[in-house]
Amino acid sequence: MKQSKFLSAALLAAAVAIAAPPAHAVTVEVLGAGSSAIWQTAALGAFAEAGAGAFHYTIKGSTACTVLNPNCAVLHDQRSGQILPEPGNLWVVWNAAGTKVWADLSVDSIVGNRAYFATPRNQLQVDPATETGSGTCCVSPANAISSALWVPNSTNPDQPSLPTAIYNALNNATVTAGFTDIRPEDAKFASCRVLNALNTANYSGLGYGTGTTCATLIGTQIWSNVPASTAVANPVNFNIKGKDPFTEDTIKASTTLSVGASPIVFIVNRKNTSGLGYPALGSASITNLTVQEAQQIWNGTECDTNSFAGGPGTAVPITVWQREPMSGTMNTTEFTTFRCGNTAGTGCPVTGPSSHTNSQEVGIVPPAQGAFNFGATGPDPLNLPCATVDGIAGTRQRAVGTGDMVNGVNGQTDSIGYIFWGFGNVSKISNTNNYGYLTLSGVDPIQTTYDTGVLPACANPCPATPGASFPNLRNGTYKAWSLLRVVTDASGANLTQVKELVAAIEANINTSVPDFVPYAAGNGDPGLKLYRSHYLQSSVAPNNGLSSEKEAGGDMGGCIENVGPAPGILSCHQ
Repeated sequence: MKQSKFLSAALLAAAVAIAAPPAHAVTVEVLGAGSSAIWQTAALGAFAEAGAGAFHYTIKGSTACTVLNPNCAVLHDQRSGQILPEPGNLWVVWNAAGTKVWADLSVDSIVGNRAYFATPRNQLQVDPATETGSGTCCVSPANAISSALWVPNSTNPDQPSLPTAIYNALNNATVTAGFTDIRPEDAKFASCRVLNALNTANYSGLGYGTGTTCATLIGTQIWSNVPASTAVANPVNFNIKGKDPFTEDTIKASTTLSVGASPIVFIVNRKNTSGLGYPALGSASITNLTVQEAQQIWNGTECDTNSFAGGPGTAVPITVWQREPMSGTMNTTEFTTFRCGNTAGTGCPVTGPSSHTNSQEVGIVPPAQGAFNFGATGPDPLNLPCATVDGIAGTRQRAVGTGDMVNGVNGQTDSIGYIFWGFGNVSKISNTNNYGYLTLSGVDPIQTTYDTGVLPACANPCPATPGASFPNLRNGTYKAWSLLRVVTDASGANLTQVKELVAAIEANINTSVPDFVPYAAGNGDPGLKLYRSHYLQSSVAPNNGLSSEKEAGGDMGGCIENVGPAPGILSCHQ
């Protein structure tokens, strides 16, 4: 999500193409882009699939580079020279023989969907410095994934550079899979919601484009307000079927494979024992967030510690971090928590997102396309005061990307945000009383019952008993979650290779880093016995996919229902 300020997308394409020698005979098994919620587990799955003697390379997304300055790897959208590159963190895995390679660029779910569905598809561009491993640019080992987690073949450390044949195979290769934490129908819906004109009656349009029919091709950029961050989200149109909106080329038929279920976790900076850390581990501390409290905090009605039941009494202002509306994390949280019902606290209706009116985007009026107001109190970067209550007002601010969100909460006392769970996502703030997580409506997202609220760490393999991870997600009592998925071709080699990777991820999940509930039963785990009901979304009719029919339609915020011998709705309310 961090972009170059020095080269246009067209110049980047030309520069990298010139730098790269001809490709060698290496098969790209899977080239993915998308959600950070599955980034680490996909790498470890690919490593297990690659077999004995496999190698791995990781690089962060923002280091001064020779060509893709300041990024080491980006997605290049071939459909228009006006579409800016999308950077992210990159992992690469290759087998001992150097004949097969897997890779994934962490962006966000909607960008991952766009990268896959764009026709022609996005290309991965990798800075030439990743091949040389010299100087100060794109130097590995970055150990963006803990070195102890690369099992069972961990004798090879994170490599300092990419072998020439591996670099040649990846550079300018096209994306074969989109890693996503929302369905493609929901990703298309969310993209159109961003690109449509602002609708303050129900926030069905968020104002980063114009009109009401998703006709804007490239919308207004959305900037981070995390200190020192250069992260920016670029709203760009795409379709998931029919014709591409830029090129009018026919979009290839796709399918979506479920991988696992991950909870949204609300994280807090609790360094101030008179604020969100009151008292840090005591029985009267701020440990819980109700849905109604969450709605009022994130829409700016009240942003102080008196927003919570059991707060310190004397109100302390808080900083409220929210994600960019192109994020799968934002949309999952929006439709499972913030946007439930027509008024705050009334529960989630079953009729789909169009009937909702509350939003974390309430009161945010984006600047006109091409206009910016850096340094000001305003919407871009987001830095808006909440309503003044008890004589004080907290602020609402924007993070772009999971790393940005964690950095925002990390850097600001009495701040609160939300993420898709992942041990790697929270490693910077885990295992310390200075930070923590909250229950949602009294239900713990990670453990059976709430203990200290300290974010657990997993720097080494931390195996979970099959069937034991995330017990309250599995039993349906924790409501804020979504399925992690991979979208790829409906048939052919890409489908075969993605299926093999998904199987490797699920087989590996409980033995290494149990970041989510595996979707399929196997390896002693019963798998996920719930689904979220589907509804009409992006002109795709709903199908819950419980029989031989294909899953279809939107499901973010859908009712939680049982699968198996006792089917039925568990909950449509928070």
